[in-house]
Amino acid sequence: CSTDTWTSKRQQSYMVLTAHSIDSGWKLRKKIINFVLVDGHKGDDIGKSLEKLLIEWGIERVCTITVDNASSNDTCLAYMKRSLTNARSRYLGMRCVAHIINLVVQDGLKIMCHPRNRIRSAIKFVRASPTRLDLFKKCVQLSKVVSKGLINIDVVTRWNSTFIMLETAEKFERAFEQYALQDPNYKTELEKTGPEPKPDTPDQRGPPTQSDWVYVREFKQFLQHFYLLTNKVSGTKYVTANTFLEDIADVHFMLGEWSDHVICGDGEIFKCMATKMKTKYEKYWGDPEKMNKYIFIAAILDPRTKESHFF
Repeated sequence: CSTDTWTSKRQQSYMVLTAHSIDSGWKLRKKIINFVLVDGHKGDDIGKSLEKLLIEWGIERVCTITVDNASSNDTCLAYMKRSLTNARSRYLGMRCVAHIINLVVQDGLKIMCHPRNRIRSAIKFVRASPTRLDLFKKCVQLSKVVSKGLINIDVVTRWNSTFIMLETAEKFERAFEQYALQDPNYKTELEKTGPEPKPDTPDQRGPPTQSDWVYVREFKQFLQHFYLLTNKVSGTKYVTANTFLEDIADVHFMLGEWSDHVICGDGEIFKCMATKMKTKYEKYWGDPEKMNKYIFIAAILDPRTKESHFF
């Protein structure tokens, strides 16, 4: 099973419990079986709530519990290992791969915060009112930009949504330039948006610059693989554990290459990004002894892995 918790805008804590199983026809099944209020985000509170829900459903056989990397989940898993007498508790906890990828990339994104923040502020400005958005649509037509979608703001805690935001915004570069000519408040307001620049750091305020768009184009090349990998490991209608080792080996190789070589126009920035990402990668996947052994078994049992001479 897998579980996650979050807090609503009203400061209420919720937990979702999802059951994953294989039916008699060997089809992978996934079903949300509970969505409940919990007392808080402390590990013991989550563990007790999880135990109660499993008892209510009569679920006794649990192979793994997939959680994100919050420290409270370590306490939760310790509680569940004591609670589930039928589980092989040594390997009960499974870290969410998509969440680790998110943490790895978020560390790298901190290096590229200035172009990202200027583009995000520009999108917020345009979408702040129907009048501005209508004017932007006219600028899209004047600029002859062809796109099925339109600009949208990202969810700052989800790097893949930031990737989509920047990838989409880059298509509308000419429309943003046209908008700056049409709305005199655009540049003025954006120059007031954001924190005061610190000494020896770039100013995050103002509309996107030409160099910002250059960074975005190189950024897409840099992180495209992580975006595709996140989508792959987030799939629910197919098995992902059997390809995990090969996937993270590819990531390790790429981060090593990017850390040691200049691969983009402004190579030093992307080299710094790769170095920070590699450090975070090593924290979670650098030591096989700290990884759940089930993922090794899944890879070994996949005939395709044997044929590729991965082992």
